[in-house]
Amino acid sequence: MSAQLEYVRQLEEKITTTKTTLEKLKAERQATLLAAQHEEIENLEKYLDQANVDMQGLSAAAGDAWEELKEALEKLMSDISSRLKRLSGD
Repeated sequence: MSAQLEYVRQLEEKITTTKTTLEKLKAERQATLLAAQHEEIENLEKYLDQANVDMQGLSAAAGDAWEELKEALEKLMSDISSRLKRLSGD
């Protein structure tokens, strides 16, 4: 086999190996992204549950406590909205 043909064969082998490695990395990345999305969704559900509990306390709160709870709820809902937008790709 000529040196040129041997070189081409080796290069083809390297390209094939590299493609296989890239496909494996792409699949791993996709799995990691899915796991992260599921975790973020679970976190958002917890935050939303907390907002619901805080909202129930808001109706019973008075004076300064009402204002503090209102501010905390507004921040929590803003955070939830931002994270939801980021999660959905907006």
